[in-house]
Amino acid sequence: MNILIAGATGFIGNALVSFLKGKGHVLTALVRDVNKAAEQLGTDVKLISFGSTDRELITEFEDFEVILNLTGRPLAPSRWTKTKKEDFFDSRVGVTKRIISIMRECKNPPSVLVSASAVGYYGNRFGEEITESSKKGEGFLADLCDLWEKTAFEAEKFDTRVCALRIGVVLGREGGVLKQLSLPFEMGIGSYLGSGNQWVPWIHYLDLLRIIDLAINDESISGPINCTSPSPVTGKNFAKSLAPILGTKILIGLPRLCLRLVFGEGEKVLTSSQKAYPTFLQEKEFQFVHENLVHALKEECSPKGVSITRVNTQKKHSDDSVEHVPELSRAQYKIETSVKLKVSSEQAFDFFSSPFNLGLATPNWMDFHITESSSDMNEGSEFEYKINIGPFPMKWKTEIIKWVPDDLFVDYQKKGPYSLWWHQHRIITEGISTCRMEDKVFYRVPGWILGRIAHKYIIKSMLIRIFAYRRKVIQMRFGASTYVSS
Repeated sequence: MNILIAGATGFIGNALVSFLKGKGHVLTALVRDVNKAAEQLGTDVKLISFGSTDRELITEFEDFEVILNLTGRPLAPSRWTKTKKEDFFDSRVGVTKRIISIMRECKNPPSVLVSASAVGYYGNRFGEEITESSKKGEGFLADLCDLWEKTAFEAEKFDTRVCALRIGVVLGREGGVLKQLSLPFEMGIGSYLGSGNQWVPWIHYLDLLRIIDLAINDESISGPINCTSPSPVTGKNFAKSLAPILGTKILIGLPRLCLRLVFGEGEKVLTSSQKAYPTFLQEKEFQFVHENLVHALKEECSPKGVSITRVNTQKKHSDDSVEHVPELSRAQYKIETSVKLKVSSEQAFDFFSSPFNLGLATPNWMDFHITESSSDMNEGSEFEYKINIGPFPMKWKTEIIKWVPDDLFVDYQKKGPYSLWWHQHRIITEGISTCRMEDKVFYRVPGWILGRIAHKYIIKSMLIRIFAYRRKVIQMRFGASTYVSS
């Protein structure tokens, strides 16, 4: 299908691009910054600007079968000022109004609109069991979600099928609540908000992507959909489930009064209780990959498929072994990972050989940005880009030192944070339309004993996190598996 995504550069939108490309869809992203989005989304997603005129957008919209509207500034954690609340409104209702107005002018409007909403529609409902038929709640967030949905449902007037996704707390290591909680939990001190008795309607991001896919393809689906796991938990139990996974020793409650002093009215979105159930999806017999919270948290916080080991420089290797390369005698550590892809080795190599596809497989918090690049990729090509390592911005310059089309290429750090960084990407044909991509990285950290200490407690886990994210994105992007942890 020909699909437009508004909000493609956000936490969910970014993953959705890989997921839908893996299913063979043709994607266009409606974005505010075309240049930044191009680096983030890769070479095979068409980009159009929110700054385009209505007439230009009407022409574009005529070609779309589906519109996915995932726009919206993050609500938490922040202090809700008058300006912030206006921004929350404009980025949700305002954007949706413009999309609807453009669709209305189309001779052949898109047949499906899937628009984001939130369980905030229900307000603070304490322990009440909530389904899609439950009434609207009270307060700013409930009113915002209500108007957001009503604006989207205007599209039904010109025979577009509309689904409103009432999304819960989305779990993914590189965005949302897990991104915010992980650092303090990893440092040994975790927390829960208020009394911890409020219900958290969570959902793993993969299940949310699968729900969006269902909404696109099942013509019998319309109206509001609770996008939550069938197993909501209390805030305290959420923290207790996360603590042992991240090695947290102490759990403390943050009183609502303290939260109110820091976040003002924004405290409500942090402590509201919605015991929401995905009744509509259960009636459709939708099978969640992640029904169990601990399973979902381990999937994100204890990823499999990436290993980091010490390099044994004394060990003898065969002449055709990677370890036999002379410059690797200085390496301290080795990263290994592999992933099966449902494409030919030629297709996979073509994608990975472009530096402009690196951003799609890089976590957003690294703020990947190419500053200099060769006109093509080949042996001797050099590229320079900026990244963030934790809070520190760094420049990284790399050279392609080996290039064997459809087989492998090696990039070598010429300037960057490591004393040595040698990365081999190898693609192995396994069938007519399947292959396996194997990554091997040999590296050395600077700083002698301090560097090794930093590696043990910080760098190693960060690299596993980065390569695990890359592995999942690659799996989704090339349709290898619906259940991406395989």
